[in-house]
Amino acid sequence: MFVSSPTLQPGTKSAPRGPNPAAMVFSSAATRILLSGDGMTTPLLQALVHGPLRARAEGVRTVRPAALPPGIDEALRPDIGDHCLLRRSRLLTVTGQTVSENTVVARSGVDPRVDKAVTDPSQPIGFTLAEAEVVLRRRIVHVGRAMWPDGTPCAVKTYTLDSDGRPLLYIRELFNPAVVDVSVRVRELPEDPEV
Repeated sequence: MFVSSPTLQPGTKSAPRGPNPAAMVFSSAATRILLSGDGMTTPLLQALVHGPLRARAEGVRTVRPAALPPGIDEALRPDIGDHCLLRRSRLLTVTGQTVSENTVVARSGVDPRVDKAVTDPSQPIGFTLAEAEVVLRRRIVHVGRAMWPDGTPCAVKTYTLDSDGRPLLYIRELFNPAVVDVSVRVRELPEDPEV
C-alpha cells in the first residue's frame, strides 16, 4: 500500500481521484502505481530495487525563464523576472545502476529551503524537502512513455510541486526500462459478430 508523505500533498481539491488513465495502459501494476501515485516516487523506486537510492546531480545552474527547456515554462509559470534553478540528476542504486534521470526546475528565491534542496547534489529532493518540513502540493502534469538516453522506450512522469496555488518546482522523471517495466497492455479486440 502506498501512503503519501505528509509534506508532499496531492494536487488541488478539484483534482480527480483514482488511477491516472494514462498510467492504466501499462502492463505492470508497479508501473501503474508509480505513475499514478501522488506522493514521493523515491520510496516506490527503492521498493522496486530492494534497497536505498542516492542522488547524483550533474550540475545545478541558474537560468532565466526564457532559457528553460521547452514545456517547462508552461508548467512552472515563472514570472519574466524570475531566476530559476535547473538541476539534472540521476537516482542510483548502491551498485551504481541508474534508476531514474530527472530534470528539476525551481523558481529561485521563493523559499530558501527549496533552493537548498535543489542545490544539494547528493540527496533526493523529496527527502530533503520532507526533512525541512516543506509543505507542497503535487500536481501531475503528464505520465506516459518517453525515450531513455539509449533510445529505448521508458516510462515518464512529470509533475509540479505547488505552494499557495502556484507551481514552485517542476520535476520530470524518466525511469530506467530495466527497472520500471514499460510494456503496455494489448487491448482485447472485440469478437467478430456471428454471421
